[in-house]
Amino acid sequence: MLQWNDLRVLLAVARAGTLAGAAAALRVNATTVGRRLGALEEALAVRLFDRTPAGYGLTQAGRDLLAHAERMEHEVQAAEREVAGADQRPAGLVRLATTEMLATRFLVPHLPRFQVRHPQIQLEVSTISRPIVLARGEADLTVRLTRPREPDVVAQRLGAIHLALYAARAYLAAYGAPERPQESLRGHRVVLFAPSRAFDVENTWFAPRLADAQVVLRSDSVSAIYAATLAGLGIALLPVLVASREPELVRLPTGQEAEPRIIWQGVHRDLMKSARVQAVMSFLTDVVATAV
Repeated sequence: MLQWNDLRVLLAVARAGTLAGAAAALRVNATTVGRRLGALEEALAVRLFDRTPAGYGLTQAGRDLLAHAERMEHEVQAAEREVAGADQRPAGLVRLATTEMLATRFLVPHLPRFQVRHPQIQLEVSTISRPIVLARGEADLTVRLTRPREPDVVAQRLGAIHLALYAARAYLAAYGAPERPQESLRGHRVVLFAPSRAFDVENTWFAPRLADAQVVLRSDSVSAIYAATLAGLGIALLPVLVASREPELVRLPTGQEAEPRIIWQGVHRDLMKSARVQAVMSFLTDVVATAV
């Protein structure tokens, strides 16, 4: 008889494409995933995946079973959310997915106050960069710089992060300041965001100012860009709220700022009534409103 835990392995391998990726999602080791997948195929007397150098690909039998597994996953998670939503005790685990910069600069410094207020709530903060699917139970709440678009997910705007051009005093002492930073960074070193859709706003703003400038670093980590700028590596776009508090950073006049980034909170509708989730939501709203 098929068990839900068997189907969870099927789902994880199908989504990750590798045993290692599935193991990370299931929080077990790859050997365990391989053994459980082999046992499932043996019990069903059918091959569910083709093993190739590129990874694990579903066979037709695997695709057929995957459809059933996804429906079962939906029902299990709906039941879990319903039970969690009915829980009126502000206690237990709440899983929050956010960005590294929001976690380290906005949220974590305020956690002692939250813990005093809600000592029985355990907060698990994840800063993975990939999209989080709340309907799959990958998190209870998200705080990101993109608006959640999932069905049955309630999105709330918490605030805006303004961006401006900064350089370290050490950099300015060594290389001087740009003559017209509002127009060009010619002859200067710049630190840019990674060339991905997540940073289209920042990279689009930077593009017309990059002629004859030297790109010395690109990163998908705002914290890494901040640290590199503070170390004097080059000029970068940084969150004003954070950079303005650092005496070693100097804001460069540009006239027109980059478009502010909006902070969005997302929660599945079924969890809105959970006391522990409500407590964290209230905390996030207060923290961001105070900060920005």
